[in-house]
Amino acid sequence: MTATRAAPPKPATGPADRAAAGRASAPPGPAAPPPLRRRLPVTVVALVAGIASLPMLMPFGLAPGPGNTGLPDLALVGVTAVTLLWAATHRLPVRWPFLIPTLLTIIAGGIAALVNDAGALTLVKDLFVLLWAVSVANLGRDPRLLRVALRSWVVIGTCCALVMIFGFVIGNDLLSGKQVDGERAMFTFGDANYASNWFICVFFIARAARFPATPARRYAVCGVLLAAEVLTGSNGGSLALGAAILLGYLFRLFREGKAHHAIAVGALAAVLGGGGVAALGQIDVQPWLDRAGQASPILRDSIGRTTGESTNSRSTVLATTIKMIDRQTHPWGIGPGQTETAMRVGQETYVREAHNDYIAAVLERGFLGGVALIALLSTLLLRCLRIARRDALTGEYARLVPRPELFAALVAVFLISGLFYETLHYRHGWAFFGLIAALDLFGRRDTAPAAGTGEAA
Repeated sequence: MTATRAAPPKPATGPADRAAAGRASAPPGPAAPPPLRRRLPVTVVALVAGIASLPMLMPFGLAPGPGNTGLPDLALVGVTAVTLLWAATHRLPVRWPFLIPTLLTIIAGGIAALVNDAGALTLVKDLFVLLWAVSVANLGRDPRLLRVALRSWVVIGTCCALVMIFGFVIGNDLLSGKQVDGERAMFTFGDANYASNWFICVFFIARAARFPATPARRYAVCGVLLAAEVLTGSNGGSLALGAAILLGYLFRLFREGKAHHAIAVGALAAVLGGGGVAALGQIDVQPWLDRAGQASPILRDSIGRTTGESTNSRSTVLATTIKMIDRQTHPWGIGPGQTETAMRVGQETYVREAHNDYIAAVLERGFLGGVALIALLSTLLLRCLRIARRDALTGEYARLVPRPELFAALVAVFLISGLFYETLHYRHGWAFFGLIAALDLFGRRDTAPAAGTGEAA
């Protein structure tokens, strides 16, 4: 048997063959470095950090800074700077939603501050809350960044609720922010009504965005948020929440073309609500409230306050502020944020802030302040109307916010709550207004060609 001779290798003739031969004969070099992990875009980091800062008004019981400044104001500086740099890098025009109402508010406040020589610092706050709306709205030009904002809001808000509930259950006042003189939880807001409004905002944003996507998880998130809202003991917040849930359902019926159903449901709700109010006027509910308060400290500090000292004090403040408006000798107001100071000077029986957005606007900023408030509310409602129409949003934005009519219901929360305390200066409220402006400016079908997306960098 003869052995077969192996055929000699073919010479490398082509460029690919010569390159392969060269690699085979070359000595082994150092191993290639592992691929670098892609860093998070600075806009994402700034946006998430800004939203996370919104509840941190009095973290761990720390007192606010000068002029009630806090961590959100410091975060806002960074968010605004990143927004402007991002827009300049991608050559995108910066949009300024709510600018005219805010300028009217600042002009009214400036005149009142000059006339009364007080309240000028509040004008800076007016500009700062506007920057929240401007930053969120402009970053929302990119649907990816709007998605980050919506999801961050829900995740961070739910985590805040869980921490507060956990602290309340174990009796840790540092985590729950429980009031020293009661059982109402404030978390890190320093005010139970403020905390209540925050949790309601997160609740409606989660429902509007349908996040988490799984219904069971979404219901669990909403349950946690509602439990946290109950622990705040805010009667005004609970009333606004109930009314907004009803309005959200009515808006949905209108959006689906079921106007006759919406009218029927609205009429039934009006009859039941009116009947309930009339019955409460005829029935002495105080014994029931007393028994409920004895059964649970939470009930005592929430529905137990619907009569007695809390209601009387609010009535006193309302009567006092109306009387202060009547006593004004000029139409310019007493100065921004000067209601409590004016009450103290006038030696009123109950010295507090106005506890009413509508009264405060006219009392502190005069006739122009009322005009500015009407302009702001009209702009908000118009934007909500435009985004809530059927098929108003483009596919990309409609997937992010499948139920935009719930944003209109959330605006109703601010309008109703404004009857009981001043909500239209809340930082998270203006950040939420920025979400509405983003959908209106860049998400509607008739504005989509001018939107531009930009890169989330």
